[in-house]
Amino acid sequence: MHHGTVRVGTHASWPNHMSDASPGYYRWIPFGIVSALFLFITASTFTSLGVVFPFMVEELGLDYTQAGLGFTILALMVGLAGQLPAWTIRKIGIKGTFLTGGAAMGLGFGLLATTQGLYPYLIGAGLAGLGYTQLASVPGIYVINRWVPDRQSFAIGAYFTIGGLGGIIGPSMVPAIVALTESWRYHWWVMCVSVVVLSVGAALLIRNMPAGYDDEGGTPPKEEKLSARVYRTKVSWTFRDAVRTPQFAIISIAMTVTLFAAVTMNSWAATHMGNMGVSIAFAAGALSAHQAVNSLARALGGALATKIDPKWLLVAALAAEVVGMIALAYADDPVTIAIFAIGEGFGYGMCLFATAVLLLNYFGPDNNPELFGTLHLLTSVAAAGPILGGYFGDTFGSFGGLFLVYAGVLCLVLIASILMKPPVKADQSENAGV
Repeated sequence: MHHGTVRVGTHASWPNHMSDASPGYYRWIPFGIVSALFLFITASTFTSLGVVFPFMVEELGLDYTQAGLGFTILALMVGLAGQLPAWTIRKIGIKGTFLTGGAAMGLGFGLLATTQGLYPYLIGAGLAGLGYTQLASVPGIYVINRWVPDRQSFAIGAYFTIGGLGGIIGPSMVPAIVALTESWRYHWWVMCVSVVVLSVGAALLIRNMPAGYDDEGGTPPKEEKLSARVYRTKVSWTFRDAVRTPQFAIISIAMTVTLFAAVTMNSWAATHMGNMGVSIAFAAGALSAHQAVNSLARALGGALATKIDPKWLLVAALAAEVVGMIALAYADDPVTIAIFAIGEGFGYGMCLFATAVLLLNYFGPDNNPELFGTLHLLTSVAAAGPILGGYFGDTFGSFGGLFLVYAGVLCLVLIASILMKPPVKADQSENAGV
C-alpha cells in the first residue's frame, strides 16, 4: 500500500528525551497503559453485559431476543469499526485515537445507565462497541509493535493476558456493585467515569512515536529470536497481496467462528446454566474461572510462540473450543461446567493470541493495523451470535443446540488449520518453516 500506510515494527524509534540506555525500561510504560485499557474495556463490556442482562430484562421488560440484540449491536460495532483505528492513528495519532474511543464508550455507558427502554439501550451498546475498537487490540498491538519489537511474542501474550484478567473481574463486579448500590444502573455509571479517566490518562502519558532511529539517535532493539520451527516472513506483504491469500482467509474464519461461539457464550451462558438449574452465583463463578483460563492461555501463547509455530497453537485452540462448546451444551453439573470453563477458556484465549501473531509472522508488521482491522471487520458477522442465541432460547427453550452447531463448524475450521502452510510471495526467499 502506498496511500498513507501506518509503518510499524522495526522502523520505529524511541522518543526524543531517551538515551540509548533508557528504552529498555521506559518502553514498558506505553505497554502497561494499553494493557490497563484492554483490561478495563474487557471487564466493562463483553464479560459483564451478560451478567447485567437478568437485572435489565426484569426492570425494562425486555425479552431474550431484544436483550440479545444489544449484545449483537455491541459486537457488530466492534467489527464494523475495525478499520477505524488504523485511519485515526494516521490522521490524529495514537492520543486522538484513545480520546475518541473514551468519549464514545463513556457516552455509551451513560446511555446504558439512564435507559428506560429498548432504543437507548441499543444506542448505548453501539457506542460502547465503537469506543471498544478505538481502545482495544488494533491500537494496542500498534503500540507494542512500535515499542517492544524485540520481545514481540512475549509482549503480545502479556497484553492479551492482562486484557483477559478483565474477564475475571467483569462477571464478579456486577453482582458486587448491584449489591452495594441496589441498582444495576450504578454499574454503568462506574464504568462511564472509569473509561473517561483511563482514556484521558492514556492520551496524556503515551507519547507520539517518532519515525526513525537515525533521526533521534536511539539504538534499535535486537530482533526477536525464534526457533527454526517458527515461520516468520522476511518480506513485508502489501495489504492487497495479504488479504488475497488462503492463509488470511483461514485465520479470519478461525477467529470469526471462535468469536461467534465466545460472544454467544458470554451473552447467554449464565442464563443457559440458570435454566438448567445452576445458581446465578455459581454460573458467574464459572464464567470468572473460564476467564482465568482464558488469560492463562494467552500468557502460555506468549511463552511458546518463539518455540512452537503459532499455527499449532491455533490448532490446539480450535480443538479445545470444540470440547468447550460440547460441554457447555450439557453444563448442568460441576464436572461438565469445569470442562466447559477449561476448554472454551483455553480455546478462545489461545485463538485470540495465535491469530494476532500469525498475521505478524505471515505478513510482517508494516501493514498490520490495516490487516488486523480487516480481521475485526470480517469477524463482525459474529455479532449475530447473541441475537441468534436469543432466538434459540425463545423458540426452543434452550441454548444447547446452538452450542453443538458451533462445535461442528469448529471441527471443519480445525481441519483447514491443520492443512494450512505459510504463504510465499513470488519474490520471497525461503524462511525457516514448519
